[in-house]
Amino acid sequence: MKGSIYARHNVGGLEAEAGNNERAMKHLILSARAGYEESLDGIKQGYRLGLVSKHDYADVLRAYQKSQDEMKSKERDIAASEV
Repeated sequence: MKGSIYARHNVGGLEAEAGNNERAMKHLILSARAGYEESLDGIKQGYRLGLVSKHDYADVLRAYQKSQDEMKSKERDIAASEV
């Protein structure tokens, strides 16, 4: 894992496949909070299944949005518009 949000997401998927839903959600929460959208989708599914509390889901959504806002910049917007 060592700080890789992609690895954390993948470990969450492996834990879910093994039936370790609580551990899976913990890994997905960490990667979603870091800004990984696929993990956020997994948390949303976990919330629908009752594996994640409403409070935890809301907390992850706020952290995800903060992460996305921190990655925005005028320079990135200009570079994206030039492509």
